[in-house]
Amino acid sequence: VGCKAILVFFQYGVMANFYWLLVEGLYLHILLVLIFSPNRHFTIYLLIGWGIPTIFIITWTVTRIILEDTGCWDTNEHGGPWWVIRIPILISIIVNFILFISIIRILLQKLRSPDVGGNDQSQYKRLAKSTLLLIPLFGVHYTVFALFPDRSSKNYKIIFELCLGSFQGLIVAVLYCFLNSEV
Repeated sequence: VGCKAILVFFQYGVMANFYWLLVEGLYLHILLVLIFSPNRHFTIYLLIGWGIPTIFIITWTVTRIILEDTGCWDTNEHGGPWWVIRIPILISIIVNFILFISIIRILLQKLRSPDVGGNDQSQYKRLAKSTLLLIPLFGVHYTVFALFPDRSSKNYKIIFELCLGSFQGLIVAVLYCFLNSEV
């Protein structure tokens, strides 16, 4: 029971990580689209970041108990319970990628406006810098292996996600906090 409880909390943490990345993307997109929005939607962000993973982890736990209650739940003989977790994570990755593309489009429009001075090269430098800063914030690197089956790309996926995913928090902290004079 203890092993299963630890795995449930582990899966909850993984899913909450993806949904908080989605909340960051939604928040930034809303800031850019709705410039004078007095409502910050904090409760909605909390419900997305903690609530959606809670619903799917409870559903996953029930399906594991009913369909595949063997061992410590660390193997997946049947695909059903695994997809209860996998599909919401894939949806959050895809929505976040769409938000990322939309924000890049908005940045490109702002850089091309006549109010922004400078030559084309400096504008593209700023766009490239903004894009590179947004990649760790949005977790865009997760889209690389999001739709591949786990069996075909497991070794590469583990190396890729360990290298980029484990430094994601550090990169965001350095870029958005430590190097930001406003913070």
